[in-house]
Amino acid sequence: MRISVRTRLTIGSVSLLALALLAFAGATRFVVGRVLWGRLDEMLIQQAKHDSERMARRGPSGPNGPDGPEGQGRPPRGFDGPPGAPRPRPAELGLLLQPRHWNFDNDDTDGQAPWSTASLDTAKKGTAVFGTGEEDGMELRTYTLPITDPEGHTRGAVQTAIPTGPTEAALASVAYSLVLLLPVLCLVAGLGGLWLTSRALAPIRQLTEVASHIEAENLAERLPEPGGGDELDQLTKMLNRSLAQLNDAFTRQKQFTSHASHELRTPLATIKTALGLLRRSDLPPALRDEAISSADDATDRANRLVGDLLFLARSQNGAFPVRRTEVRLAEALLAAVPAPATLEVFPTLTFATDRDLLLRLVSNLVSNALRHTPPEGKVAVHATRDGTTLVLTVSDTGCGIAPEHLEKLGQPFFRPDTARTRDDGGAGLGLSICHAIAAALGGTLTIESTPGKGTTVTAILR
Repeated sequence: MRISVRTRLTIGSVSLLALALLAFAGATRFVVGRVLWGRLDEMLIQQAKHDSERMARRGPSGPNGPDGPEGQGRPPRGFDGPPGAPRPRPAELGLLLQPRHWNFDNDDTDGQAPWSTASLDTAKKGTAVFGTGEEDGMELRTYTLPITDPEGHTRGAVQTAIPTGPTEAALASVAYSLVLLLPVLCLVAGLGGLWLTSRALAPIRQLTEVASHIEAENLAERLPEPGGGDELDQLTKMLNRSLAQLNDAFTRQKQFTSHASHELRTPLATIKTALGLLRRSDLPPALRDEAISSADDATDRANRLVGDLLFLARSQNGAFPVRRTEVRLAEALLAAVPAPATLEVFPTLTFATDRDLLLRLVSNLVSNALRHTPPEGKVAVHATRDGTTLVLTVSDTGCGIAPEHLEKLGQPFFRPDTARTRDDGGAGLGLSICHAIAAALGGTLTIESTPGKGTTVTAILR
């Protein structure tokens, strides 16, 4: 069963919220526990200090001691009650239990046993310590404070205690309340998540509806951009750019097909006309020879055009291999540069590249330069090597190219001068093939031109 994006987002958000609430509950219990236990420990310390000060005032030499005027009849230690009275039970003492005292000099405990014997032993060494104890089945937290005389000797100790049950119950109540709130909060979060994800996915549904109506016939349409600069807006802009590129590709494909069929129509018509003439039995020999020659030329033209089209198609698909060998450039380029052009290359210069592709690149560039350069002009080919890079330039002093045409050069069937005939200007595939060869050899092709002064084509190959 397929789960919708909205459901997956809701489940994910609720799951994350549940984990966050569980972590929050644990952290809350920990923090509240630290605060409560810290407060209780502070109460134990304050009670112990207060009781130790009271014991000091009841000393034998003080006015409040048992032999003083205000201390007659009071027990030297223990709870503040009449002598012989029964001690109250811990449950009757409220939160803090009645402190217990010990005199280490005469080992007087006033009949009281320590809640924590280990803490009392530590207090005899002069160290205050927290501990745990038990009385009447109740677990206690204790604090034992040693009592010292002015000379610094430990004379006794006071031990305070508090039941841990109420605090543990309070912490358990806090945790239980948080756990009970968890399902309610998750339910609220789930409903809120459904609403929020529905609102968040509304623009996507709108984009989906618009995109479903975009087909090959109406690629010029664009998706509505929500704005805001968020991820959805960036996605929409990217899709619109992709649609624009796809539309351009379809447009170029249609133009390519139209131009290719138009270019092939002329040689095919010539061949068709020549064959019609050759069917006549009364055709003069001279006219027959002319028809055969025209058909042969048209066949060569169609064959070159089809070959160029196949080369471009294979280059766009990356279907033709590049066979690199060490090429002696002076010797190889000499065959691709006809006599009217000059070749400037160091005789021993070599470069690892595909010989056939390099020669076709140079031949196309030179033939194109010669076609647009008057007889008194100059065409020069210059090759240098910079490390692993070959810099090849073909410059001429021809008529040049208008600036508005430079960016379109390299597009199949594009001719800057539409007044030229096909025999003079070619089919408009030469520079497209040069760009494809440069890209296949790991390089680039750039064109700089000034009308009336000439053109320079630079190929950087790697």
